[in-house]
Amino acid sequence: MKRVIIIAGESSGDLHGSALMRQMKSLVPDIEFMGIGGSLMIKENLKAIRHVHEMNFMGLTEIVCHLPFIYRTLRDLKSLINSWQPHLVILIDYPGFNFKFAPIVKGHNIPIMYYISPQLWAWHKSRVSMIKKYVNRMVVFFDFEREFYRCYGIEADFVGHPLLDLIHLSETKKSFRNSLGVDENTFLIGLFPGSRMQEIERIFPPMVESIRLLKKMIGSITVVTGCAPEIDDGVLMRYIKNKDIIILRGKVYDIMAHSDALVVTSGTATLEAGILGTPMVIVYRTSLLTYLMGRAVVKIPNIGLINIVAGSKIVPELCQHEVTPENISAIVEKLLVEPQLRDKIKHALEIAKNKLGTPGASNRAAHIALDLMKT
Repeated sequence: MKRVIIIAGESSGDLHGSALMRQMKSLVPDIEFMGIGGSLMIKENLKAIRHVHEMNFMGLTEIVCHLPFIYRTLRDLKSLINSWQPHLVILIDYPGFNFKFAPIVKGHNIPIMYYISPQLWAWHKSRVSMIKKYVNRMVVFFDFEREFYRCYGIEADFVGHPLLDLIHLSETKKSFRNSLGVDENTFLIGLFPGSRMQEIERIFPPMVESIRLLKKMIGSITVVTGCAPEIDDGVLMRYIKNKDIIILRGKVYDIMAHSDALVVTSGTATLEAGILGTPMVIVYRTSLLTYLMGRAVVKIPNIGLINIVAGSKIVPELCQHEVTPENISAIVEKLLVEPQLRDKIKHALEIAKNKLGTPGASNRAAHIALDLMKT
């Protein structure tokens, strides 16, 4: 029986980790998984020693506050290695934690597969040496990441992006809008405030306030917000109050596909929305200290993942102090009322989507993982 420790520390890692586990189980039905993951990975029979909502902190201040918990988790994983003796460790993004865990794994002579590359091409290129020293196989989602690692003498497997397999719509545009009572003459706007509490606290309030301004600018609109599985409705309701924003669960891709415009927190959601081809504005705001430190090390001009894939700013971005209700509403208004701008963005998003490879990424990654366990 094959045993795998798998580590995902956030919602996007849980999504892609669960798809990878599903494919690995289809190839080796009696394989077992332990480690850190969320509800989706647990559904694939992960025996979790921690849930992603326990690991879901960001920014220097939050990390410092959680250091005792982080090192306790590392000790528990080391004990698990000793008692369970896994055949493979799969690390999914989450570099702040996984770069601490990798040396522990390597000390036990267990192969490591890194699935979803940390964004070292954007910051902290010095950490490439950690990959070279501790990781047996890099499995990446973007072709430019393969080229990046090749420049450092590291072979990386480009499997394409799993979202091409995972994105499915449950409703047609007509049925979705009808279910919300939205006629064809009413604009539908989707809000995606993020999957972390810190993101929601900093970003959702200006998103919500921008809706009040938009209603003054263009009249009748319907607004829907997607909610991450780990976030309770009550968290969002604290900010919505009586501003007529609908919270929908389990309809993320329908919201993205069938809205006229989106406001999306920087992260995987920008790529999902880009694949579905909906015009958006990307927003990002973190603590001042984290932002200043990040600005000092980040070496790329764009923050949105879909813009990074495209190689240029094909959708507008607002960062830090720019994330205001006035700025958000002004951009969304243009996205709604300027047909030429909408068409230009939709065309650019289609080109960016074509850079993501072909369907079947999780299956290709599963074969790589199983090959590593044979060595």
